[in-house]
Order: sequence, then C-alpha cells, then structure tokens
Amino acid sequence: MNFDVRMAPRNHAELKKLVEAVRSASMADETFWLEWKSDLDLNPEEKSDKSGRAHIARAIIGFANRIPDRVSGFVEGYGFLLAGVSPEDMNGVEQHDITELVRWIQPYVGDVIRWQPTYVEAEGENGIVSILVITVDPPRWGDPIHCMRKQAPSPQPGKSIPEAAIFVRRTNGTTDRATAADIDALGERLTRRTPSLNLNLKILSGAATPVTCPEDEVSSWLGILEKEALESLREHQQRTKRSLMFKASAIYVDPFEIPEERSPEQYKEDVKDYLAECRAKLPEAINETAAAILEPVVLRLTNLTDTPLLSVQVVLHIPGDVRALEPEEALHVENEAFLQALPSQPRYGPTRSPLLGALSQGYAGIRHVQAGPSIEIDNSGSALIHLSPVDLRPGRYVDLDPFVLVTGADSGESITAEWTATSINMDGSVTGQMPIPCRDRQSFLRLFAAIPSSD
Repeated sequence: MNFDVRMAPRNHAELKKLVEAVRSASMADETFWLEWKSDLDLNPEEKSDKSGRAHIARAIIGFANRIPDRVSGFVEGYGFLLAGVSPEDMNGVEQHDITELVRWIQPYVGDVIRWQPTYVEAEGENGIVSILVITVDPPRWGDPIHCMRKQAPSPQPGKSIPEAAIFVRRTNGTTDRATAADIDALGERLTRRTPSLNLNLKILSGAATPVTCPEDEVSSWLGILEKEALESLREHQQRTKRSLMFKASAIYVDPFEIPEERSPEQYKEDVKDYLAECRAKLPEAINETAAAILEPVVLRLTNLTDTPLLSVQVVLHIPGDVRALEPEEALHVENEAFLQALPSQPRYGPTRSPLLGALSQGYAGIRHVQAGPSIEIDNSGSALIHLSPVDLRPGRYVDLDPFVLVTGADSGESITAEWTATSINMDGSVTGQMPIPCRDRQSFLRLFAAIPSSD
C-alpha cells in the first residue's frame, strides 16, 4: 500500500491520503494497524440490529489489545478503522453527529480505551462521499485487558457478541476472539510497567563567576582607551614638527602611503564616537571575554536504571541575574589579544595601502575558532540552557556540554539551578535542584587583563 507508515496521520489532509491509499490498495493490505469496511450502517431501520456498532467496538478493542513492542514501528502505534472505503469501491457512509456516534459505541468499549472518530470527505464513485475514520491510541505497558462491556445483539443467529468477549488484532489483518496465548500476552502487558526514569546530575567542575562593572571603572577604562587613541595624533604632530625643521634637499615619498585627510579636531570627534561605541559594546565584550577566559561548568549525568536511555536531554533553568555562555577560544591578532565585540581603535596619520598587505608574505590575520558543541542558550530574563541530547547505557555516565556562567555582583556563595531531564524511550521526566558555587567577585578590568597573549 502506498502510504508512509513512519508517522501517524493526524489532520484531515493526512487522513485523506490514508483513505486514498486504501482505495488503491489490494485486498491483502489489511494489517495489524489498519482495517477497512466498504459499508457500515450504524443506525439501521431495525433498531435491534447493533451489528454495525458492534463491528466498530470489536475493532477498537482489537486495536487496544495489541502489544506495544509489536506495533510501535508503524504509524507510531496507532490503529485505524475506515468505514465507507475499500480497494473495491468508495461509496462512503452516512454521516452522523460525532457526539451521537460516541454515545452509540461507548457502552461497548468502556471509558478506558482512548479512541477518536472523525469524518473525511473524499472523491468517491459518484462524487464527494464521507468516510468514517476511527483512530485508536497506541497500547501501553500496564494497560488492562480490554473486553466488550455490554452484549451486542445481532439479528443473524450466532452473530451476537456477549459481554466480556476479548478480541485481538492479528498481523494478517483479522480481528479474532482471544486465545489462551493471547490472554497470557495481555496479562504480561498488564503487569509489565514502563520503568521510571532515574538519573543523577552533579557538578564535576567549574563555578559561576560574579563580574562587576562599576561606573568609576568604566570611566577609567574609557580614559585609557582615549589616551591610547590620541597617542597616534600626538606622534603624528611630533613627526610633522620634526619634518618642518628638517632641511634636507630631497624627501623620500612612500608610494604605498595614503595621507591623512582628517583634521585633528575631526579625529578627536571620531575618538569620542569610538568611546561611545565601546561603552555600548562593553556588555558584549565582557561576555566574549568570559566565554574565552573563565573555567566552564561541567555536569556529569549518570543513568541509574537497568535500561539503555536514548537521546536524554537535560534542560537547566537558573533564575536571577545570570548569563550562560558557550566556551570560546580567545582570538588574537599577532601578539595582542583581540576583543571581537569592541570596535577597532582609531588611528591618526597616514596609512598603508591595502595593496601592500596583499603583496606581503606571512601576513598574520585573525585566528579562527572551531565551533564548539551545539547547545541552546536563552538569556532573556534568566538563563535557560538546553544541553545536547546524549545516549546512556545502564549504570554509565557522560559529561555534558561545558558552559560558562556569569552572574551579577550580589550572587552570594552559590546559585540554584533547576533541572529537568527526559528520554525519548522512557515515559516521564526527572527534575531536581542543584547548587552551583560562585567564585570571588572580579571586575571586568581584571577579566580583560587575564586574556592570554600568544608569544
């Protein structure tokens, strides 16, 4: 049958594709997750005839009595009954109010089985027709043994279904009365519970670092930057003064030199703009430096169950004035540390033509950084960290992605992280709280001074 069984159909368009696939299928394509019926009368003139309703109840019970391990690989474990379509024809069925339909079927299947009826409109033999689609949720470990909750009479002799009848869905596409072996399997399903998720999360190394940024230190830092930026103007003015005093008959002209066109006053305005941009970019520069300098926090996750855990993801929420950062390698230009977030420091005086740099051998550029682990960080308001999913064998541990934590000045001796862990092959989640120690406070100037320089 031409239908993708990797995902369960959910919306009208996907269910319509299933209807069309049944219409073009062969009679042998009914299987343990799919049943069809070309015609079904749920409200016959003979009111004592409950055979149509009993057929739906029988199919629902059969789908609900399947074994989870045997069905999980097809349409996510769901079961589907289609009425009004078959490989031979598609004449549709009479459409009834969904509430009324549920009222007809519920007494036979009870309140425990999770099922949902809907109608899908499709192009039939003589125009648009309604196809009834019954969707039955996947079976789960610990489910009870489902049976008919009420007798379903039939006008045909021997066709009535008694109360407590148990039906199972076969791999060959039939729904039959349960055998002793079927009841044994369903009994095992009843007593077998999905093991609960049990994990341990602890800090292996690292701590959070409070970083201060007082205004007097910011002003002092900007004063240093201003002095450095104006130094080139002072040197240029001194060179110009010496040149005027030099009385040589010939002056060498560098063909690669581009003369300075700004006046000293214009350059000083550029320096002011540079300092304003440095102030605006300071928080970003602090984060960049912290990510490159500070020791990251490393967490160790241990599987305390006897079951292999697949794609376990830990999510951390750290409230308060906290920023989480991915560790980075410090960038350098030649022998000086380079803060990428800050604007380039302006310089006054003639510059060298770019052509010279292109012709020069051994040009030292910015060293690029390899991308680190892929983690998701949201620092809007507080720190929310989605660490990369990992697989864990029983009783084993894995060290999770490292991350750097920067806090405000008033963080105390520790901060509290709330964590949640989930696994794709086990129901439920594990939650907990974990104190993360804080280092001694340090100023952003001390942080900048700690950037390593290459020799």
